[in-house]
Amino acid sequence: MTRLVGIDWGTTNLRAFRLGEEGEVLEARSDPRGAGGLTPDQFPQVLRDVAGDWLASGCAVMICGMAGARAGWVEAPYVFCPAGPEDLAAQVVQPEDGVAIAPGVALSADGLDDVMRGEETQAVGLFGPGESGVMVAPGTHSKWIAVRDGRIERFRTFATGELFAAVRTATLIGRGLPEPGADDAAFDEGVRLALADPAITAHLFSVRVRQLSGGLDPQGASDFLSGLLLGAEIAAAPAERTASVAIVGGEGLSARYARGLALAGFTSVRVAAGETAAARGLYRIWSMMK
Repeated sequence: MTRLVGIDWGTTNLRAFRLGEEGEVLEARSDPRGAGGLTPDQFPQVLRDVAGDWLASGCAVMICGMAGARAGWVEAPYVFCPAGPEDLAAQVVQPEDGVAIAPGVALSADGLDDVMRGEETQAVGLFGPGESGVMVAPGTHSKWIAVRDGRIERFRTFATGELFAAVRTATLIGRGLPEPGADDAAFDEGVRLALADPAITAHLFSVRVRQLSGGLDPQGASDFLSGLLLGAEIAAAPAERTASVAIVGGEGLSARYARGLALAGFTSVRVAAGETAAARGLYRIWSMMK
């Protein structure tokens, strides 16, 4: 029996879940019509296209992610840290009957310091009541989210993926660099260098210098660059090395992060399924609305 339809609506695609009585995933679907390519009036039709047969029974819909952004279906204002599923549930917006959109989460010391939409739902799905740890969500804008007793305490965003792409495609340093992933030794060298010395802009230039000197195989240059940027991210991350860390991301990128975290001395690292975390988080938020 379908209890809830959960939607994780990202910028470039969406993931839909048919959830059962205990929040278990009975069926999952994906669609390339992300929030970034839609006008507000298009969201209802995409929802019906993707999950219309699930909705025929009249079950509720719980949405997280960019559908709640200012340019999305309808804006769901941010909730400030610390925030748990009950705080998110209290601030949902309902664009139509039976459909709720969860808010994002923001960090503020004095003003708006950092924001996220979607990752917060994964975090409260990954760490339940009484559970603590750190969720790392690699990507264009990587998130490090600290959770204590099931509530998001703080987080930090790193533009690691975007910077990596920019250096490879729009700089002299990155001209002609191959796709990464073939040279673990070069990646490890980059991670260790960034962990030992925070002068990342100087090290970026060394990607070119090391190739000129023969100290870096051009085929491993992208992996060295990847290691440098990931090492810099880890060095600045708000997490103790003894923290329980869960990585939520694509298989290849998650493996790279796990390798980098091990080099940095993190002792408790696991890779978690992002879809499962999102579905569980959507169900927990929805359950708090009752």
